[in-house]
This record gives sequence, structure tokens and C-alpha cells, in this order.
Amino acid sequence: MNDQTREAAEVLLCNRLFLYSLMHKLFGREPDEELLNILTDEHTGEAFGLLREEEKDIMDRTATFLKEIREEKQNPAFLEEAKDEYTRLFIGPVSLVAPPWESVYGQKDAMLFQESTLEVRNTYRQFGLIPEGYPHVADDSLALELHFMALLAQRSLDAFYAGKNDDLSADLSGSLDFLKKHLLVWVPKFLERMKGAKSNILYPQMCLVLDEFLRKDAGTVEEILGALKNN
Repeated sequence: MNDQTREAAEVLLCNRLFLYSLMHKLFGREPDEELLNILTDEHTGEAFGLLREEEKDIMDRTATFLKEIREEKQNPAFLEEAKDEYTRLFIGPVSLVAPPWESVYGQKDAMLFQESTLEVRNTYRQFGLIPEGYPHVADDSLALELHFMALLAQRSLDAFYAGKNDDLSADLSGSLDFLKKHLLVWVPKFLERMKGAKSNILYPQMCLVLDEFLRKDAGTVEEILGALKNN
């Protein structure tokens, strides 16, 4: 890579690490004040801004939504409402509108621990990365899959700074493969189910953001891999 290409790649690698880490925190536990502060921070807005294309898309609406959240979180009741929404949508006790597990969307019987679960588990082992919460949380939960992507993103960035292009290429290829075989397959179905949620405090909108981010990240990874091949 020349200096200009390397600088651009560094920005993209740092940005995807930040956003995967944020998405893991957002979907991995109920929100707290610290998470809301990060979500509405100016840096987060800039990170999402890097994902925008020339035409108006969901990321433009994201900027507006984050501005609204920044104002809403001044209300002491907002955090409690967001916590309640997280519990209703991802924990229960009533039937979940959109269960956050990949295996639910891959089989007609909507059961956990299907073949896809084992595929995800084997991928974690292949890269020697164990997401937070494993094995107490189902391997193919949204939170674990996002944390795995964050761990791979961190390793990719480390390889970039160390000048280990072969390792960087392998980790990015693994990220792209995981996106295409798993997250990009089931998250759109998860999003469709989420549209049936009766509340829209925080999470239904952020599911839209997540879906768009994953799509754009696939393009980001392909772009960096292309630069590595032409190096």
C-alpha cells in the first residue's frame, strides 16, 4: 500500500473496530448511562458518518435519531424505558418478537442449537477467539457474533500496525466469510421480525442501523482486501 492507501485503510480498520464494539455492547446487555453517552457522542456520529454513501440512506436518518436520543436521555425516565425495552425484546418473560439467535431463523421449527450453531462454534475455535459470555450464552446469539467480529476487527488492526499483511488478509477474509455465511443471512430476517415490536425507544431503530452497518462493512472489508492484493 502507498501512504495514502495505508492511511485510508487505518481509518477504516479503526472505525469498524469501534462500531463492532459499540454494537456488541448495545445488543449484549441492557443499556446504562455510559452506553448512552457513547452512543450519542460526537465521535460515534462521525463513525457512522464514514459509512454514508453519496445518496441519502439510513445513515442520514441515524444522525437524526442519535440527535433525538441525545435530547431524550436528559429525561431521567428515558434510561429506564430503554432498559425495559431491552428486557421485553431480548429477554422476556413473554414470547420474543425477534429472538436474537441465528438458529431460530434457519429452521422451520425455530429451535435453538441447530447446525448453524455448531458452524459458528467451530469458527470461533478456528480463529482461537472466544466471545464474551461463551459458553453461558448460545454460540449464535447476536451479542456473541458481534463480539466475535469485534475481536477479529481488533486482531486485524493489530496485524495492520505490525505490518503482518498475511495475518491481516486472513483475519479480514475470516470476517467477510462470517458476514456472508451468518450475520448477513439472518440479521435481515431478525430485522423483519423486529418491525413488529410495539415500542420504539431505542432498539428497533438501532436494529436498522446494525443491518445497514453489516452490509457496508462487507464492502469495507472487500475494499481493504483488494488493496492488499494490489500491494
